[in-house]
Amino acid sequence: MSHASIRYLPFVSLSTAATLAALGAATLMSGCAAPGSSRHFDVDAFLRGSDTALPEVIGNADFLKATRVSTTECATLLQSPTSGALEDLPPTGLRPAWLLHPAGTPDKVWLIVSETGGERSCHGPLPADAMKTLAERARG
Repeated sequence: MSHASIRYLPFVSLSTAATLAALGAATLMSGCAAPGSSRHFDVDAFLRGSDTALPEVIGNADFLKATRVSTTECATLLQSPTSGALEDLPPTGLRPAWLLHPAGTPDKVWLIVSETGGERSCHGPLPADAMKTLAERARG
């Protein structure tokens, strides 16, 4: 039977070691308690789900939160004359939405969603093929 060797750190009292251990545990637990730290929204899996529909995407708060860019970045994206082409999405019964197809990146799109008060939020970049499939399903 082997015995594990015990090493003592020089100049560290038992009470100091206990305090350091408690601080480490508290730090670890605070990271676990942080909002969203234990959850990660899988955008790609959600968009590519066989039963996912466009209204579900536009109305899903977790998806919108996970993909939303800052108001400044959204304004820049929407105001730039070279941003790309804007495509109307079929009505979903929720709120108007569009797809922005950026120039030079055919594999990515941005979802633009109308918010209350006339503001718009930008979400992305998103996989163009998955969003195209959702738009086609919505058009029937």
